[in-house]
Amino acid sequence: MNRRSLRVRLTFGAIAAIIVAFAMAGVGLEFIVGRTVERVAAFDVEDQMRALIGDLEIGDDNQPVLTVEPQDPRFTMPYGGFYWQIGRKGAVELRSQSLWDQQLTWMPSGVRYENLHFAGPNGRLLLGEQQTIRIATPSGEQAVDIMVALEDTQIAEARREFLYAMGPSMAVLALALIGAVWTFLRFGLAPLDTLRSALGAVHSRDAQLIEGDFPSEIQPLVDDLNALILKRDSQLGSARARAGDLAHGLKTPLAVLDTVARELERRGEHEAAETIRAEVGRMDAHVRRTLAQARAGLAAAQSKGRADLAATTRQLVATMQRISAHSGLTYRFDGPDVAFAQVDEADFMEICGNILDNARKWAKSAVDITLRVDGGMLRLTVGDDGPGLPDQATALDVARGHRLDEAVAGTGFGLAIVKDLVEAYDGALSFGRSPLGGLEVRVSVKALAPVI
Repeated sequence: MNRRSLRVRLTFGAIAAIIVAFAMAGVGLEFIVGRTVERVAAFDVEDQMRALIGDLEIGDDNQPVLTVEPQDPRFTMPYGGFYWQIGRKGAVELRSQSLWDQQLTWMPSGVRYENLHFAGPNGRLLLGEQQTIRIATPSGEQAVDIMVALEDTQIAEARREFLYAMGPSMAVLALALIGAVWTFLRFGLAPLDTLRSALGAVHSRDAQLIEGDFPSEIQPLVDDLNALILKRDSQLGSARARAGDLAHGLKTPLAVLDTVARELERRGEHEAAETIRAEVGRMDAHVRRTLAQARAGLAAAQSKGRADLAATTRQLVATMQRISAHSGLTYRFDGPDVAFAQVDEADFMEICGNILDNARKWAKSAVDITLRVDGGMLRLTVGDDGPGLPDQATALDVARGHRLDEAVAGTGFGLAIVKDLVEAYDGALSFGRSPLGGLEVRVSVKALAPVI
């Protein structure tokens, strides 16, 4: 789980909000259901109270009697949870069988009491009602007290049954809401995924700008990013122009210095002439490398074309074979008919050409070149049968432009330029021991599928 993910954070935030909302709803429902169940119980008590009042009489013996006994079975079960009693002047003269050997506590007579909460048989909490009625008798009007009560445990049980019945429905509703939130988030954040893919296309150079149809809330960000990309391209172009201006500006002074060196040579000042020529050559190499870096950065940033590197490599191998014909050096190429990559063809020619030229300088009799497409990468390998890297040298020395043998002609910047160009295309450059015994240079760049 990625805690930095906006989708994950919003999902967990929504889940937390749903849980809190359902907890509050549960508390509210419990209160509402409790009040409702209690009210229903109070209606039940009132119904029984009205039935007792309607069936109560005073007999000839001056004793209260019921013409019809209450029919609720709870009145007939010992401690069945539903109770009634009738009496006068604080005494209990009639009572339900459910009271068994106990009686309810009277409230002061003459007042109607509703929704009473008091302790009943076995200390259980009761919800009850008490009324005082007056019945006419031959001896005069008499006040009779009637009390009906229902155990609160039955109310609580009804409340629990309701909540147990609602629980699964609420759980299903919560899961449905969580699923809906996840779906809405996927739909709502989908433009961000599209933006990410578009940025990936720009990064991989499949597109120059971010393209796509985005919501109005995201479109300003897309516009700003595209403006930033265009500004970067403009800055790269300016940097390349400045590098070119610098190089052209140095050409004249270098040409003058070279003329001075030749003049010194004619005068017989060979040592001074050689020193000037060496420095001029070093300065010229630095200028060429700077130009190569500027061109590589700009070409790599703006490149959207396709180059068949197999055809380019064959062409370069054929050229090198002609150049080396007098030395008996053999070039062996093994590769597919076509191998496409998103690399500027001129840049790849400089990459491959510098590697082949380096191999030509050091090889004794053979140079092997292979080109393979492996795992989405196009891999160029060039190995020779020369001396290879000296024990004290490293690949980093070669890539930095250090000359390993001053006796061999060159500036030492060939492989350094290769490194700059390969890295500009997000590729990889490595060195090793060739099966022929010499140096092996390996280059990897992203491959493209051939157009069908």
